[in-house]
Amino acid sequence: MTRVQPMDPATFALLKQTPLFLGLGEGDTRLLLSEARIELYSDDELLFAKGTPADRLFLVLDGHIEVFLDENGRKSVLEVAKRPSLLGEAALFTDGHYSDGARCIGFAKVVTVPAISFRDALDNRFDLAQRMLATMSMRLRGLVVQIAELKLKSTAQRVGGFLLGLADTMDGQAVVRFPYDKRLAAEYLGMTAESLSRALQRLSVIGVQSRADNVVAIADLEQLRDFCIEEDE
Repeated sequence: MTRVQPMDPATFALLKQTPLFLGLGEGDTRLLLSEARIELYSDDELLFAKGTPADRLFLVLDGHIEVFLDENGRKSVLEVAKRPSLLGEAALFTDGHYSDGARCIGFAKVVTVPAISFRDALDNRFDLAQRMLATMSMRLRGLVVQIAELKLKSTAQRVGGFLLGLADTMDGQAVVRFPYDKRLAAEYLGMTAESLSRALQRLSVIGVQSRADNVVAIADLEQLRDFCIEEDE
C-alpha cells in the first residue's frame, strides 16, 4: 500500500540537485514543487497504467521503477528507472494520458507533483518549459542508445555493459550486484533469462564470475570494457 509523507527540507534540498531543478533559484523550485508530496511504494505496486489520466509526474528518489508496455498480454520492459529519473512527463505535451505503465521493484521512494499545477507553472514561464524539454530530451537520448545497443551488440556485450554500469570504479577489479532480479535485467537488456546466463558463461573467459545472491566479480574492468566495444564478435 502506498504511504504518503509531506515534503521535508532534506528531500527538497535533494531535489534541487536533480537535473530538472539544478541551477534553478529557490523561488522557482518552490513554485514547481508547491503541491508535491513524497510517496513510498512497496514491491510490485503500480504507479500508473497505460491509458489512465496523467494527473501526476513522478521523480524517483530511491529504488527502481519498471516502465513497461503490455500489449495483448505481452509485456516489454522499456526502462528500469532509478534516481533521478522523471516519469510521466510526456503526458504534459500529448493527450494527457500515460503512454506506458510503471510499477515498483522492491521498494521505491518518489516525489509526485500534480500535473495541473506543474503545467500552469510551465505555461507562465517559457524558461521552465525549456528546462522540462531538455530533461525529456536527455531521457529520450538514453532510450535511443539502449535501442542501438540492442541492435548492434551481442548478448554478452550487453550484459557486460550493464555490469560496467554497476561498478563504482573505472579500472582494476570490482564486485557488483544485480540491483534487481536477473529475470527483469534480462528483459531490460532484450533477452531471456537463459540468454543472460549463457552470456555470463561467455564472459567468464575474460574474468567475469557469477556468484550466489546475484553477485558478479569482475577481474579486469578495462578488459571487459574493451570486449564491450569490439565491433566484431
